[in-house]
Amino acid sequence: MSSTLSSPDASRPSVQPPEHYARRAQRGDETWLEDAIEDYLGVTVTRAQQRICRTLVNNEKVVVVTANGLGKSYILAAIVNIWLLTKYPAIAFGTSGTYAKLKRTFCKPIEALHDNALQGVGLPGEYKQQPPRIEIDGEPEHYFEAASPEDAGELEGVHTAYTLGIIEEADKKAIDGDVIDAMTSLVTDDRDRLIAISNPPVDETNITSDLMDDPTWKTVQLSSFESHNVQVETGAVDGPMIDGLATLGKIQDDWKSFNGEDWPGLEKARTAHERRDDLDTRWYRRRAGVMPPDTASKHRPYDAADAKEAYDTAITAGRGYPLGSGIDVARSGDRTVLITLWSTGNWTVRYTSRGTDYPTQEDELMADSRLGGDRHHAVAIDAVGEGSGLADYLDDRLPNLYRFGSDKKPLTDGTEDDNPYGLINYKSQRAEALAAVGRKLPDELAYSDGDLREELVAGARSIEFDTRTLGSRGENGAEVVTVNSKDAVKERLGRSPDLLDGAMMAAWAAECTPDEFSADNAVVF
Repeated sequence: MSSTLSSPDASRPSVQPPEHYARRAQRGDETWLEDAIEDYLGVTVTRAQQRICRTLVNNEKVVVVTANGLGKSYILAAIVNIWLLTKYPAIAFGTSGTYAKLKRTFCKPIEALHDNALQGVGLPGEYKQQPPRIEIDGEPEHYFEAASPEDAGELEGVHTAYTLGIIEEADKKAIDGDVIDAMTSLVTDDRDRLIAISNPPVDETNITSDLMDDPTWKTVQLSSFESHNVQVETGAVDGPMIDGLATLGKIQDDWKSFNGEDWPGLEKARTAHERRDDLDTRWYRRRAGVMPPDTASKHRPYDAADAKEAYDTAITAGRGYPLGSGIDVARSGDRTVLITLWSTGNWTVRYTSRGTDYPTQEDELMADSRLGGDRHHAVAIDAVGEGSGLADYLDDRLPNLYRFGSDKKPLTDGTEDDNPYGLINYKSQRAEALAAVGRKLPDELAYSDGDLREELVAGARSIEFDTRTLGSRGENGAEVVTVNSKDAVKERLGRSPDLLDGAMMAAWAAECTPDEFSADNAVVF
């Protein structure tokens, strides 16, 4: 053991030196890793985390597939620190499906645990940034480093006497067969270890599903019901609650939010995935910790039943005053449409024109019966390329014009009430706008146009929300709500969903643009 690996201060006689845990590891003691984590880092290793530690001790390759709220990334961070403390010479090398989340949920805890170990306990080396790593003076073959998998070949060739490979977010698209092969090459004998951490895969095409079926990989699968906090709340274990882990109250809220049903009780909810194949995909993956069946329901911004319920052919008058309007500008073969959302809760289709005769459309859109008579409200327009001239024209005549961009940064933050993922932002204005539609259907919206009904129902059956980590949001990235491509709606309809887009932008203009117009809101060309 190198002298760079400090022994504990004599004032802490209960903590054994690193060699003690190294000898226990050599003897095959399966609890040595969790004991070292608790002794050196002051971390309470939960039952679920003990399973991860013991499985890694006993197996060369491990895939951990769990629901949310179990602290799997945190225990990995603790394992990295203890690996470098008790093994010599040792390398810990991590990669992830998204580099931003690798830094935020894996490397940040490694740094915090390394720099804030129990008083009197010296952990080797210094944590550094760019790339995230732990360097130890005079020990070029003893270190930790994290990297993205952009070039799988760069992951190969990392090896020393004790090599630990870590794959975070193994279910993400960036982790493919080449990355797995490169990381697997790090394991050359029974002293090395490789661990992949993942949420349950969406389907069998995901690489994590392949690992779970591979007999050379040992699988650990855990549900949110095995969270330490849930175990404490139900009396299964004693001890204080731990911040950041799933609670029974959160699981109950998710059951209602995801599945639209009252809480059935602890045992029925815990085993629901064994008996039912019609629950929301988020419940299977995020709480039951299993791959959803093909028949599981997707998370969508609104339901087809709600879109149908809001359809009312009797709507004729009483429009009130305009809250927001949306203009979807025609491309080749499409329509330019104007839809307004009124204070009475009605969507009305006020204008449609096929083709790209923008000069004529400019005059028709600004007729007194349309925007010419309702200038002072938020109007969103989606115009790109040649159609941007229409936006320029309208910008000179409308004081509250906003250029909507499907992929542009949203104007609002997500809130606990606005989306099913909690306090989280939307990735794009399209996701933000569809969420606005979902909030208002069916109780607050009504419409009478049959073509709009067809497009809303098609959208309800093909638009899906999900989440991803976006590196550009904040110092270490942030989780955002994403939405699948509009092409899914086009394929179902057989045409572009012009009316759906206009209605969506009308809701966005009413709900998401600033309440009061100022010079800062003006669109400048």
